[in-house]
Amino acid sequence: MESSYLIEANNLAYKINEVKLFANFSFSLKAGEALHIKGSNGSGKSTLIRILCGITPSSKGKVYKKDQLAFSYLGHKNALKTYLSVRDNISLLGLSDHKSLESLLSLLDLSEKLDVIIANLSFGQQKKVALLRIFLTSAELILLDEPFVGLDSTSYDLLCKFLEKKLHAGSGLIYTSHIPTGISSKDITLD
Repeated sequence: MESSYLIEANNLAYKINEVKLFANFSFSLKAGEALHIKGSNGSGKSTLIRILCGITPSSKGKVYKKDQLAFSYLGHKNALKTYLSVRDNISLLGLSDHKSLESLLSLLDLSEKLDVIIANLSFGQQKKVALLRIFLTSAELILLDEPFVGLDSTSYDLLCKFLEKKLHAGSGLIYTSHIPTGISSKDITLD
């Protein structure tokens, strides 16, 4: 892999029960670049993100990452403990002592929800709690699967501006979204 790349994929393929989900997928991503993975439902977008994270093995091909690459991933499921409060989830995520947490909770309209059980929040509120790990990351590469689903316009704008700021600062971004974002990115489509 060329040293200027954060991540590179060469000829990735994935099969489910001998049926190809996608094949011969290749790309490279440098610092400050974004890759928007598009495709219809069931085309393999989420699977591809999980392969890039190292969660799911590919059927074929190879993923190369920069040495010591720090990345942050949020799947289309929020990965929250729904039986715990917002405060408890923040603590489990190791975000309690982050200097920006208080202002971010206020911006996301979550300050008054700290003692509410996650299961009692709306889907959009749960999404905002899950996004805290992205907002408070110092990762070089951010991988997001449908991050805009369920967000109100204020939170949508906040996430777009945050991601643009991270790109400008040199982080890479790989994301799936059916919702237009306006983020300058390379687009690829899985069919």
